[in-house]
Amino acid sequence: MRPRAAGVKHLTHEEKTQTACVLRLFGTPAAAVRQAAQAIAAEGMAVQCRSRGAETLLALQAETPAQLEKARKALQRQFAAQLYGEGETTLAAATVQALEAHKKLLVCADAAAGALLETRLETVAVAEKVFDFGAMSYADEKIRAKLDAKTRRVKGGPAAMALARVQAVLRLVGTDLAAGCVERAEDTVLFVGSRRGCWVRTVADTDAPALWLLDMLRRAACGLPQAAGTSWQKYGQPIPPEFLIAHGLLDVSEAAPAKPPRKRHLLRRLLLLLLLLVLAGAAAAWYYTGGDLAALPQKLQSLGADSLPHSGAKLI
Repeated sequence: MRPRAAGVKHLTHEEKTQTACVLRLFGTPAAAVRQAAQAIAAEGMAVQCRSRGAETLLALQAETPAQLEKARKALQRQFAAQLYGEGETTLAAATVQALEAHKKLLVCADAAAGALLETRLETVAVAEKVFDFGAMSYADEKIRAKLDAKTRRVKGGPAAMALARVQAVLRLVGTDLAAGCVERAEDTVLFVGSRRGCWVRTVADTDAPALWLLDMLRRAACGLPQAAGTSWQKYGQPIPPEFLIAHGLLDVSEAAPAKPPRKRHLLRRLLLLLLLLVLAGAAAAWYYTGGDLAALPQKLQSLGADSLPHSGAKLI
């Protein structure tokens, strides 16, 4: 029997005959997904797009399985970090699958993060393989006492203490990833720590912090870029204030200010060059006249008279 080539996906009979699917994305502006959907629809496919918060469902229907597979692959390339599953796959299941596939162990640094994750991960059958549900971290009395001792004197407020707690639990338990959070009046600051540093995102309470924390963990486990608005923080350094402000997903048109026209750039550079030349000329005139600019015309006239050859002269 010939061995299968590594990395080659062998489709099942159902996948070979499939002409419709639902793709699930998280953490991308709905406008970007709608723009991609319009491009696919232009090729003759039926496309529906629905968004709720940061999650977007994209339903595709094609005439042939090959057409559907082509569209699926194009979307996977365009939304490699945001596309987490198909069909009925939940974000919690996708996060557990990512942790298990990449052999990453997860713990929580505090009870608040545990409350966000445990109710969603307990429904996933194999979650206990990658998540301790607090048994070996914040819920253990000895571990909790050590965490409290290490973070009690941390200055900078609750967010700084949560960051230090994430780092401490990673060292105490020896896992790959740790989650933490700070619940405030109208938002929640989320932390996903690795051994090198921590991702930080502030999410409004109306924007499903638990789902955002799952998505941050999924991307961290897979080594994928985090969603825009998620920041990287080094341990032991102050958290910038802008990290602690809730930001929603930006629309494509709002993601960055429009660039000024190229002609405006060229005109600005030309004016700057002319200004530099004028300043250089003024400095040279000041040096040549010894600070007496009124004598400059006479100096230039005498310089020209001495340097130019007279009538009838020959160059040797």
